[in-house]
Amino acid sequence: MPATVEDLIKLFDLVEVGTDKFRGPQPDTTWQRLFGGQVMAQTLVAAMRTVPGTRQLHSLHGYFLRPGSREESLRFEVEHVRDGRTFSARRVITRQHDDVIFDLNASFQEPEDGLSHAALQPEGVPSPEKCPSLGAVLEERFGAPIRMLSEWDALDVRLAGAPTPTPNGGVMRAWVRTQGGLPDDPWLHTAILAYLTDVLLLSVSTVQHEVEFLSPSMQTASIDHAMWFHRPVRCDQWLLYDMVSPSTSGARGYCQGRLFQDGRLVASCAQEGLIRIIG
Repeated sequence: MPATVEDLIKLFDLVEVGTDKFRGPQPDTTWQRLFGGQVMAQTLVAAMRTVPGTRQLHSLHGYFLRPGSREESLRFEVEHVRDGRTFSARRVITRQHDDVIFDLNASFQEPEDGLSHAALQPEGVPSPEKCPSLGAVLEERFGAPIRMLSEWDALDVRLAGAPTPTPNGGVMRAWVRTQGGLPDDPWLHTAILAYLTDVLLLSVSTVQHEVEFLSPSMQTASIDHAMWFHRPVRCDQWLLYDMVSPSTSGARGYCQGRLFQDGRLVASCAQEGLIRIIG
């Protein structure tokens, strides 16, 4: 598990093992399968390593095809789909035990000036200093520490109010940042942003229902994940993660997330995942 910020940074130190081929470091973990955010972020770093440094990631779309094992390193194979005057497109296949476990498409763009507007942060959200940590909230609710949260010790996650059912779906908000400072490398911040968006997003799909996301009677897994990167971001400074689940159906939950920093929208994401009742 990335217990410290230094451990988290090391996750993205991929080794080049051939032309457009990379291998990722494997963290210690108590989980039976790898955290999806790790798989997605490491795969994204492989794509970044093949793109001119001036180009910036503006979107990604990924599918979680099989659970990742903690027993073997991930291998990433990058395909140069297109390199135009302004945009670059990459497809990355992530393998483990000769099986494809994740499929990513990412698009990069040369910086350009143009029209600009941004949604403003929701009003009335308590400041991070007034919000309890996610671990404290879950320990109070379940009466014991939640072991799975130790996988995210490098992150400071604080719930900004109680998750709330609404006529338009469950809503949850959280403040999140790394526990310590990060280097100025913008691609590192982008990778960590992708990593952290998978921490809470699917859980908002059960807020509308009388079930517990962490219950043994629930089988949950990310199916896909999409992100759009609107503005530069620093993941060692507070981000407000505003999440909503407009729909659940067919044992799947659909969730949307918006990330704000300094009051402005910096990234958006969406995810569908399995939320199957088995008990």
